[in-house]
Amino acid sequence: MKQHAWQAWLERIYNLRRDKKDLHERPHKPVLLLAIIDLLDKGAISDNAIPLSDDLVKVFKRYFGVVRMRDDQPTIQNPFYFLSGDGFWELVPKKNERVLYQAGSVSRAPSVAELRRRVAFGRFDAGLWELLHEDHSRHQLREALIARYFPEKRVQLAAIAGERTLLPKADEIHDELPPGRDAAFRRTILDVYDYRCAACGIRVLLDQQLSLVQAAHLIPFGISRNDKPNNGLALCPNHHWAMDQHVIAPCPDSRHRAGIWRVHTRLDDRIEGQKDLMSLSGRPLLAPREEKFHPAPEGLKWRCEHLTATY
Repeated sequence: MKQHAWQAWLERIYNLRRDKKDLHERPHKPVLLLAIIDLLDKGAISDNAIPLSDDLVKVFKRYFGVVRMRDDQPTIQNPFYFLSGDGFWELVPKKNERVLYQAGSVSRAPSVAELRRRVAFGRFDAGLWELLHEDHSRHQLREALIARYFPEKRVQLAAIAGERTLLPKADEIHDELPPGRDAAFRRTILDVYDYRCAACGIRVLLDQQLSLVQAAHLIPFGISRNDKPNNGLALCPNHHWAMDQHVIAPCPDSRHRAGIWRVHTRLDDRIEGQKDLMSLSGRPLLAPREEKFHPAPEGLKWRCEHLTATY
């Protein structure tokens, strides 16, 4: 499948509409997708007609038990019903039943019993089903889901899926992931930061497509396998380069939840080009409005530790 088609699906999957409580986003929808992928791998699902079966409930709960946090409850009826709002899943009613899902019509999902009584099955958009039906692309989608939503649980989730539990070698990572993953991560980060550089604040956006800023990982993807928005920053090319070369770094700070910028002591403010970089020292990051997307402390710590200057 061409990269632009992959990218379109991944942008949807990377931005699932999820309930949130404080800074916590519920894991139900990505867990449902992982459970369906698992049953496809095992041959328990073969057609694009996925019932709310006992097998699906069982596998959903296994995955959910690994990733649950706080007061999360394994209510499979919620994602099975509300995934219809993400544009690639629909509920097919049984004979003589009306269409069950209507966007914004209800705040609570029907019970499992009612869904089974009224819904014949759920099905994916034909384009996404094409990916899910093919072994290698299905594996790539699983890896992308874990990278976006549960990177810290990758080993445990891989064990449930019966896959190897060790991280692949650097030259294998590219083959394990969909070709549109970088673009999906970029779109997510740029949206979160409103297309503004977290260092200098520059914002150039033309036609909602062409943007000056780039998406940067705090902990590089090859190390972290982490595409969560809080492992990313939007940066202009100059500041992206400077951070990747460990000339500047976003660092933790007790006064600023999103962190502050530190600069390398090799920089010399008497040199015009370096003076601009040095002016960042001690300035807070220009963070997203939503606190749940602020840089993760472990990412700030990683960047600060790799800035070799002594303060």
